Amino acid sequence: MSALAACQSPGKEPTFGADLTGIDHLADYLSVSDFSVNGAWGAQAGKGGRTTCCAVIPEKWHPGLKAHVKWSVSDWKHGGGDAHEADVPVDQYSKLGHMWVHFLADGSVRVVVSDIGPYATDYPGPHDLIPQKHPWDDYPQSWVKKRPSLVEPASEGAE
Repeated sequence: MSALAACQSPGKEPTFGADLTGIDHLADYLSVSDFSVNGAWGAQAGKGGRTTCCAVIPEKWHPGLKAHVKWSVSDWKHGGGDAHEADVPVDQYSKLGHMWVHFLADGSVRVVVSDIGPYATDYPGPHDLIPQKHPWDDYPQSWVKKRPSLVEPASEGAE
């Protein structure tokens, strides 16, 4: 059962399919190579330009609402990487919108639902630096096959 579903009564609360984007605030040599929220694959996190569909959320926020987030971090400088997962509180929202998953420099994750994007001054989520990354130019590629992946995209035709 997903973390969002665990916080609600089955069949009682209307839900919404929110577009899903990961924002990578990690150091320039670290990359969130893939992530998921409650099983919805979010692809690679970056500066906010990649969107997948859809993370299911309740139409109305309620106290205790959490999302189960899995993510893999590639370390381009030292080689290798790590897989992580956590139940993350969802920031309070009053309007439905896009789900923005922020992977912050301190290793924490923040989930924001907003109809305003992260580059707007009135965005309710973090305004932390989003480093420009060019790891393929700066670091060797020999280790890439070793990077972890907890999150696999659904294959076509899968039910």
